Amino acid sequence: MQMLVCFSRPQPAHMLMDYLTAQRISSIVREVEGQYCVELEHEHDMAQAKAITEHFVDAPNDPRYQAASWDNGSVDNSITAASKQSTQRWLKSPNTIAQLRMFPLTYLVLTLNIIVFALMSVSYETRLWVDSHLFIVPFNELQQTSQWWRLLTPDFLHFSLLHIAFNLLWWWILARPIEQYLGKVSLIITFIIISLSANIGQLYFGGPNFGGMSGVVYGLLGFTWWLGWLKPQWGFKVQPQIVGFMLVWLVIGYADVLFVSMANTAHTLGLVSGCLLALLWSVIGSRLEAKR
Repeated sequence: MQMLVCFSRPQPAHMLMDYLTAQRISSIVREVEGQYCVELEHEHDMAQAKAITEHFVDAPNDPRYQAASWDNGSVDNSITAASKQSTQRWLKSPNTIAQLRMFPLTYLVLTLNIIVFALMSVSYETRLWVDSHLFIVPFNELQQTSQWWRLLTPDFLHFSLLHIAFNLLWWWILARPIEQYLGKVSLIITFIIISLSANIGQLYFGGPNFGGMSGVVYGLLGFTWWLGWLKPQWGFKVQPQIVGFMLVWLVIGYADVLFVSMANTAHTLGLVSGCLLALLWSVIGSRLEAKR
């Protein structure tokens, strides 16, 4: 084994190893005296690996490295059996049909995210299709192509299992009460407005290289949080600890202390647009109640 580089934390070491694997360079991560070292299997790969490592150290937030964990496909086989068993148990549940009828939009968004993630992971060709049809592009290109759906489709792009699991968990928690108590149309409108606010803002301030439901999640958090404050009789409530955690996470994103690139503008504008929508919904609700 040939020593390439060492890090004080495991995350960058494993991210670099995954990217090297995607480049057909065999490597492992070994812990050596409290350091996490990337070692090469073949000495003839050293020159290419050093060039990759130099760029990695200079630009660790480059999306290519964040995507490497799922690009190499190493995590897919390990979850196949558990995922299959979980799906079978869910399908056998007597409450499944009732759940689908009660929350069709919540399940639809969940399903679309999982399908797109599978397309991004299954092969290079399907990944290229996703890249060419769903990633957002600069405004001048949108005007030329009229592919306006790209303003929404970044919501369905996720770059790791942890990324999609975190976002879909919060979507599941926050979207269902909105669909149940305010209706499907309200959820659709809320989803679209938050998505447009978050994605357009992130495109304008940060460029087109982003994806995920995080902006929507922050928007639904703000929406539910403010509705619980403005209209407590409607039954919406978010625990203060959750709000505090998500706001701290937002600040951490701006502090840029994590080894991942975060769409901070999308998070912020999603949160703000969700809060403003809650204000609008509460005003409309008050007027409707006054007419009764």
